[in-house]
Amino acid sequence: MANWLKRHKGAITFALTLLIITLTIANAWKYEVVSAEWLTEQKDALSALSSIVTMLILLAGSVFSYYRFFRGRTLSLRAELVLNASIHATPEKYLIHAITLTAKNVGSTTIWNPKPVISVRIHGPKEIQERREINDWWEEETGGQQTAAVIDPGETVSFFAQQHVPEQAWAVTYTAALRADIGDIWYVSRTVSNKEV
Repeated sequence: MANWLKRHKGAITFALTLLIITLTIANAWKYEVVSAEWLTEQKDALSALSSIVTMLILLAGSVFSYYRFFRGRTLSLRAELVLNASIHATPEKYLIHAITLTAKNVGSTTIWNPKPVISVRIHGPKEIQERREINDWWEEETGGQQTAAVIDPGETVSFFAQQHVPEQAWAVTYTAALRADIGDIWYVSRTVSNKEV
């Protein structure tokens, strides 16, 4: 019952408002506050009042439409993240994981000062299980050119890092987060086997 009320609270509010207006008019008619003669005498005033009420209803409908359909969608930050890791063998007792985080701005507003952070969880025997965090040495792939710290609408930016993972590890879980300067944050996660592909 509570869920039904939550889903239909707009319709219930409208129906109750309409009922109150109808009862008020009926009560005024009953006690002769409003009569046919009075309505004839007040037709100009009622015409003006009708125009004002119509304008208020249109304004209320516009506000309702904004909150129902557009609030939080227009001028909001939106991003799609893709996380990839490639594994490479070495002559040492570890493998190199090359991690690439690609962020695409799919919203209509520029993402300023994006900061990628990634947490690393190494799965394997107890002696090598470990959690790490990469947050200082991500670099933007720019082809050797300096770029501003922004992601414009429709633009894609990639960041990369490397990790040394013990060869005894079974798998590694990477969880990446990209934070904008106004506090919006997006996440993506990926688990890869610790074997060279």
